[in-house]
Amino acid sequence: MNYFKYTTFDTTKLIIENKTIRWSSPLKFNDIEECQFVPYSKESFERANREYLEILEKIAKGENVDIDYEKLKPISHMLIAMIRLSIERNTFNSSNMVDDVLNLVSNPEADYREYINKALIKVFRILCVTAKYDNKLMWAHYGDQHYGCVIELSNLYINKPHGLREGRVDYHENLYPRTNSLDVFLYGETPEIRDLMIQDVIFSKRSIWNYEEEYRLMYSENFGNIKFEHNFQTNEKSLTASNQTDELFTDIPISEDFIKSITFGVRVTDEKITEMKEHLKSNNINCVLYKMILNGELLERILL
Repeated sequence: MNYFKYTTFDTTKLIIENKTIRWSSPLKFNDIEECQFVPYSKESFERANREYLEILEKIAKGENVDIDYEKLKPISHMLIAMIRLSIERNTFNSSNMVDDVLNLVSNPEADYREYINKALIKVFRILCVTAKYDNKLMWAHYGDQHYGCVIELSNLYINKPHGLREGRVDYHENLYPRTNSLDVFLYGETPEIRDLMIQDVIFSKRSIWNYEEEYRLMYSENFGNIKFEHNFQTNEKSLTASNQTDELFTDIPISEDFIKSITFGVRVTDEKITEMKEHLKSNNINCVLYKMILNGELLERILL
């Protein structure tokens, strides 16, 4: 699969000269809703929390429950021990326990967004490409209104970034999460659950953006130190992130032979095309050159 990157004329020259492609934090994107989907609603969160506590109560009472007990997260084992002790002392009240837990997490959607926006989004690195060179809206919005270029690449990195995830973006209005909130409560953020949550949060956009037909690649820079504090008496919470990079982008090296073609926009002049040819020659890059033209009402690509 080859990838197409819509960009400006000057950025095309920089990619050729530096032999790098810039992967950016979503904070640099034009969609302010990037990474704002939450993989559960308040209702589903509360429902899963009730089911979770009911399961722990059954385990504490010695009842058989169809779960993987060995994979339970440590806090689940701790809660089971606490419930068992309360039952032995005849002080256990399941209704009070559920209400107390839900009161501590009164707005789970806001909590999750705070976690994404304060702790993670700055270090996310995302590259957006597509499979088409003749998308009219992409030319208008990312190809500098046909003053820019589309670069065709056979690969997007020399060394695969650690933890790389990639795939097509899913466009929708309402997220139908791939994750099961109950599994998150029981087992924590396992690698399998984390992959599904990344798909829900990173690879999802509103339907209005579906014209992009985006293929997305994502990895993370160092998360630094993420600290969460919760005062259970006052229910005050604080989340801080430190020792993270101040940059909102990372330039990833590519090889010159990854650049297979450059397509110039309709409005790129012959002088600019000559300038690019000389730039390619001086940087020892030999690729196919095309130009978009308007043939009546049709947008076509011709070989130069």
